[in-house]
Amino acid sequence: MLTTRAVIFYVMVILSILVMFTGVLLYLWPKGPQSGRIEILGFRKDDWRDIHMNLSIILTVVLIIHILENRKCVAYYVKTTIGGTSK
Repeated sequence: MLTTRAVIFYVMVILSILVMFTGVLLYLWPKGPQSGRIEILGFRKDDWRDIHMNLSIILTVVLIIHILENRKCVAYYVKTTIGGTSK
């Protein structure tokens, strides 16, 4: 059975891969006045831009949830690295 932490982790990984894919796709998209008419996988450039933005927003929300879920680990890490104390 997957824990909440595991589900959040896997959702973050999948969203990260999708955001990277759409970002690279938009970066490599042809430039010019007619480039908006080109379709890749059935979507035009504006559609891919919207998908990229929405996935990025969802990833940000999941990342915040991940940090809140692991706040004790994050606090310990910050305390030991920035605070100067070590084991």
